[in-house]
Amino acid sequence: MANRSYLYSLSNRPTSYSDRPETISGLSEWPYDVPFMYRLLMSGDPQLCASLISDGLDDDEPGKRTRLYAISSPFDPGFERVKRFAEILRVAVAVLPPALSAPAQAPARPASFLDRLKQVFSPRKKTVSSIPVQAATQSYAPPSHLLVELDETIAFLEAHRDSYLLLETIELDIMSESGEAALKASVEQELARCRHAGAALDALPADITEAARQLKLATVQQAEEPLDVLFGLRLDNEFDSTRDNATEYPLGLYWSDVLYFELFNRSEYEAQQR
Repeated sequence: MANRSYLYSLSNRPTSYSDRPETISGLSEWPYDVPFMYRLLMSGDPQLCASLISDGLDDDEPGKRTRLYAISSPFDPGFERVKRFAEILRVAVAVLPPALSAPAQAPARPASFLDRLKQVFSPRKKTVSSIPVQAATQSYAPPSHLLVELDETIAFLEAHRDSYLLLETIELDIMSESGEAALKASVEQELARCRHAGAALDALPADITEAARQLKLATVQQAEEPLDVLFGLRLDNEFDSTRDNATEYPLGLYWSDVLYFELFNRSEYEAQQR
């Protein structure tokens, strides 16, 4: 089973494992990574909160549970950034300049739901913290599938809107860290990445055409902070093609309310405790 990051919408900011929300819905999960879109969505006001996936580790001694952390953020500010990013991205891919429009070397990403699932969840050999190094050589296919996925992203998030978001990274953190302090530090590093993604979006100009130009350039040339976080994103139909390592830095446009961890809301949790 792949170690994954998990994204939820919910009605509270959990202060403990038992502090369950009145409402909670799955949004997405991703193997071995936290995609850019998760971080942008979480960028409104990310704060540490209690994990709702587990109240400790399997090897904890009785009575000495490891405190586990997740990240919480208000839904609306991050969603507004996601919508603006989508608008800029649509302009950016509408007309690709010659330097970025070489013929695609790989076939277009499969459009069927089954093929998309296989592509998203197939294991890939990379570390959680790997950085894209060959983005400047990427080729571009007509980005029709990317544009469709952007529309579906906005529609899905609108339909699953709630007061807060919850990003759970414990499965990724335990791949490289152990002990409560180290695991907490790993979540804090991810929290900083979420803020960085929001800062990058805010640093793009108000003029959408110029914002699209800068976005496109920053994906293929290493820029200064905060736009450096955009380096390696693909603006073609291979935006999430991690199966064959065509994409090392996914956008993360796979959405589903059915996740491996279906977390209990308050009434379900209380019924389970009886």
